[in-house]
Amino acid sequence: MVSSTPADEPRPRESDADGDGRFAWEAGAPGFAPVDPDRLTPHAPMPGAPPYPAAEELPPPSIGATATGTPLRRTMPAAVGWGVVNVVLVLAVSGPPPSSSAGWALGGMIVASVLVAGVLTWVVARRRAWPFWVVILVTGLLFWIVRVATTAGVA
Repeated sequence: MVSSTPADEPRPRESDADGDGRFAWEAGAPGFAPVDPDRLTPHAPMPGAPPYPAAEELPPPSIGATATGTPLRRTMPAAVGWGVVNVVLVLAVSGPPPSSSAGWALGGMIVASVLVAGVLTWVVARRRAWPFWVVILVTGLLFWIVRVATTAGVA
């Protein structure tokens, strides 16, 4: 046998002072008049606020103009700079290469890393006009990733 508890039964609603069976917030605050949404202007963010200004017409792009972005001539010097940093670090830490073939292998890996990092940075940044310091940071990240990948097979 299931007994009915007070939580299971619907409670009568408390009414506001008018006695119409609605909560005070359902009737609105004193002086509140509901606004018909169809009467609002299309760009008014709030009732009573002025409408947004009209959008300005942009001039059409000039024919034959290239898009602004980061050119390859800005990414390659950044990659070359990281290649020079790599050469200085290798020479400072381990000294000159023991043989000419080791020197050519080191140079080849650094040149390959410079080229790949410069082109990858350009592919990422070609449609964005990045400041040069961002180009240097992104190129450095890509250079060191590529440099680790080219050194991983040589041990």
